[in-house]
Amino acid sequence: MTSTIGSFDEQFRTSRDPRDPIPTPWESFSAIAELIYRHKVGVVVEHGTPEASLGTDLAVYAAGAGIPTLLYTPRRPPEVPPLLLVDTHPAPTTSRIDERLQAPHRGREFEFLVVECYERMSPDAYPSVDRYDPIDDLDYEPPTPAEELLRSVQLLRTSIPSLFTTALPTTPDTSRSLLQTFPADHPASVLTDACKPVLTLHRTDLRTVQARVEFGSHPGPQLVTLSWPVIRRTAAAILPTQHTDERDADQG
Repeated sequence: MTSTIGSFDEQFRTSRDPRDPIPTPWESFSAIAELIYRHKVGVVVEHGTPEASLGTDLAVYAAGAGIPTLLYTPRRPPEVPPLLLVDTHPAPTTSRIDERLQAPHRGREFEFLVVECYERMSPDAYPSVDRYDPIDDLDYEPPTPAEELLRSVQLLRTSIPSLFTTALPTTPDTSRSLLQTFPADHPASVLTDACKPVLTLHRTDLRTVQARVEFGSHPGPQLVTLSWPVIRRTAAAILPTQHTDERDADQG
């Protein structure tokens, strides 16, 4: 019996430059996200919108395009291409992600990392040499949850393109910076230190999304309107749909 997995791997065993950008279903998003070598990209979305599944959509699409991809998500996607490895651990640590990245998947090294709801992450315990005895050091203050979250992203030992998402219960305000909208310890605000760039997405209609692009200390944000049709899922890939009815929006 012929192995379909084997034929799939042979089909995508091509010489791809790891510095090439990761493809996405949306050209306008690809242009501003810059999913390239050593880049960590953050995305802020709204619960219940089509782009709320952005991380999974990008991971499935990239894997379908022949890119070995590691996806951390609370919910396993209904379709998993052979080159996609899905981890649904509720609270992944830095070391867990690093170990997964170091182990080949189907004989190939990972080229793309996606972490949905990244606030589930946590760093590993500090080495004993870094621990303080509050009796000996009265000025010691334990790390805050925001500092721990930032550390969990910064300590990932990877140079591959990485994308981290967090979702809001309300519509994002793209007219204001994340630090103006949320306290400094909010996961969306922490993204501004953990990633460059950070994109805040606001669905404007069934085919467009307004994106606020922030680069931390870079002067001035960018406001960009992206062509973002609601996507449809197929067994082979995720593709933009040409339909613009409300039913498609609800299923996105």
